[in-house]
Amino acid sequence: MHKLLTIIIPCKNEERYIKHLFFALKEQEVGKTQIYLADANSIDSTRLLAENYAFELGLNLKIIGGGLPARGRNNGARLAKTPYLLFLDADVTFTHSQAIEEALDNIHNRAVDMVATTPYYKGEFDIRAWLLFRINRIAAWFLAKTHPFAIGGFTLVRRDVFNNLGGYDEKATQAEDWLLSKQVSPSRFKLIPDLMTQDNRRFKKFGYFKMIKLLYNNWINKNNLEYFYKDQKYF
Repeated sequence: MHKLLTIIIPCKNEERYIKHLFFALKEQEVGKTQIYLADANSIDSTRLLAENYAFELGLNLKIIGGGLPARGRNNGARLAKTPYLLFLDADVTFTHSQAIEEALDNIHNRAVDMVATTPYYKGEFDIRAWLLFRINRIAAWFLAKTHPFAIGGFTLVRRDVFNNLGGYDEKATQAEDWLLSKQVSPSRFKLIPDLMTQDNRRFKKFGYFKMIKLLYNNWINKNNLEYFYKDQKYF
């Protein structure tokens, strides 16, 4: 795997989640796969914990500079030498022990340019979060036919394709993941449901109603780049 794949994780103040992600990566048997943690000047223990857990688990970690997620992901991609890039978020775990291998097999052997997934809700009982995750799954399948939707939490892409597309748009204040993936031809895009898990922290932080409104406005403005360059107060 390490000769094919580079893993890139943008983060800021993720001390609550980084342990779970690193243990999950160990279970994925990533071996010597290069992992870049693009840290946006965390003021908590994220960097220290990442270094400690990487050493304990035998993960091949390098911490680099970050910023907003688009910049952090691009910073890691510029350093990568492998044919495939896997972008993960720090609050991600996986639904089974071969999730990354499954995604890698699909992109390597089935002539697609990008593999994405839909997140499976895992956390405290929260019917609103569960429902929004289900709606996201339906929307992702619908969009895959015309405007492929790969969330930044788990996006596997060919490095040459990523570079040809110009990487993530660093001017975007949010939805940079969709701005990238919707440029991929639907025939070269593969959506595999429920490879990763997330909890409801984003909804709690931003607000459930505001999140629904944001997603609706993103769709309405899908062809209006200037909208995505305006600060929507998501981060």
